Amino acid sequence: MNRPALPLGPELTIGFAAAWRETLADAVNAGGQVTLDLGEVTDFDSAGVQLLLATQRSLAERGQRMNVAAASPVVRDGLQVFGLQSLLDD
Repeated sequence: MNRPALPLGPELTIGFAAAWRETLADAVNAGGQVTLDLGEVTDFDSAGVQLLLATQRSLAERGQRMNVAAASPVVRDGLQVFGLQSLLDD
């Protein structure tokens, strides 16, 4: 099942983690591939990285995938710091 990209942001930080966790859990539970639009993210920290990794893991456990349709420079830089640029690979 393909759905439109789910826009997240502008903050993927510890202060917003709980709200985004619920949004992402709902997307995972809906079934099918989840595509994220991170193009408008302006603030990204390790909590944001954890959310993306948890989403990817939850989907993989169901035999599904997470794709990133767009990623802002802040997201790209943050993932590079953690050596996780592969999250952006198709």
